[in-house]
Amino acid sequence: MPVITVSRQTGSGGATIGTRLAEQLGADYLDTRIIREVAHRLGISEATAAASSERAEAFTERLARVLWLSEPALGAVLHPADGVPFESTTRAIVEVTRQLVREVAGTGNAVIFGHGAQFILAEHPGVLHVRFVAPFPMRVERVMRRKAIGRAEAERWVREEDQRRKDHIRQFYQADWGAPEPFHLILNTTLLSEESCVRLIMHAVDEINRPPSEGA
Repeated sequence: MPVITVSRQTGSGGATIGTRLAEQLGADYLDTRIIREVAHRLGISEATAAASSERAEAFTERLARVLWLSEPALGAVLHPADGVPFESTTRAIVEVTRQLVREVAGTGNAVIFGHGAQFILAEHPGVLHVRFVAPFPMRVERVMRRKAIGRAEAERWVREEDQRRKDHIRQFYQADWGAPEPFHLILNTTLLSEESCVRLIMHAVDEINRPPSEGA
């Protein structure tokens, strides 16, 4: 049963393709479901989980964590508990996300969207890692259409979303979010249709799970 991780540049269309891929495979599709489950396990609101998902720690969280180590009472004042024993809400969410992604990979037949899954499952056998990219102007155009906003706002939003994910991956996985090495496939959605992307990924799933030939 295939497990596929999906990473994407903002506005590349990866979310839509990931959904279509999961439908074709009859697989679970984990995106916002991860946020809901993480919130449930931590006993925090979905809004709190979403606000800290795929982000680096805020300055106040980092400061409070340092103060907590030296003086727990002062750290608690700067960072009141939200049902999470202090490390920081962001760090707690990352740890539970890692647990959840590994659990899902263990059951198989899942498409896992974002959340650093390509790094969490880097050593997990049989997992296919896919990334979607597109030139910046095309991504801006997609965002303008999808969100019905002007070009300047769309450009700012794309840059900020990409930077948010870069910061998250750098802090929690000590890796470059844009590096090609973690991926089996990197697909340019400007050059390939959604249907072509799905077909290529389905073929790669077959290849990665093909038993080695005798004598290979």
